[in-house]
Amino acid sequence: MPNTTWSTSDLTGITLSGSNLTATVNNNASGGIRSASLQASGKQYWEYTATSFTGANSGVGVANSSALLSVMPTSPTNACLAYQPSGAIWLNNANTGSSIGAISSGSVVGVALDMTGRLIWFRIAPSGNWNGSGTANPATGTGGISVSSIFGAQSAYAAFGSSTATGNGNAATANFGDAAFTGAVPSGFAAGFSVVPTTANVTQALAEHWLTTNPDAQITQVVAEHWASVTSGNLQAVVTQVMLEHWASVAVVVPAAGGPMVTMIH
Repeated sequence: MPNTTWSTSDLTGITLSGSNLTATVNNNASGGIRSASLQASGKQYWEYTATSFTGANSGVGVANSSALLSVMPTSPTNACLAYQPSGAIWLNNANTGSSIGAISSGSVVGVALDMTGRLIWFRIAPSGNWNGSGTANPATGTGGISVSSIFGAQSAYAAFGSSTATGNGNAATANFGDAAFTGAVPSGFAAGFSVVPTTANVTQALAEHWLTTNPDAQITQVVAEHWASVTSGNLQAVVTQVMLEHWASVAVVVPAAGGPMVTMIH
């Protein structure tokens, strides 16, 4: 499947460039953005480059659909972000106590997200310690930060937030998998943040037994229809219809000699 980009509509205080992969905060603004696609399950790895990080309150990571983008840089409720300059990891507006080390302009931050296990790891790519710990390892599932508090019933979007009071907007460039990564993809993780299909798919399976002539005329039809799989917001709705129809049983009764012929339909 193709990989996502930054959303062109789910953003505030942000200007996009570079095929919608570079998000720049507008001058003297506080801004945030989510990816165009989401992840509800599975394991993904992707990277961010701190294209221009100055001052404070610039973070990259993940968020759910409830995160308020306008205040996410300073109050990351419903989000988990690694912030410059210290590399501190904040979850749901609280410092986790973990830090990946200094993030500055040009730094590359690798993110490993296990949405099946609701765990996340950050590091300075290519070889920084995951979540600032020498023993944390996404490949073995150790040392991950639990993100169940924000993704218990919601899906994950890639996210960037920054506030700036200077003339130059801070910017982050996402590598969602269409270019070579700086760091190695952890074993068991997909390389990239792939697009979840959002188009409706209609399929029909049909089994028909149209006619049995001896002794009854019977018409039956079985239809199983999968009308649509549609991802919207945090939900993936699957609408399925199964229909069993018995159209007609026609019984023809053959009378004794000289009697009338009787036809029964039900």
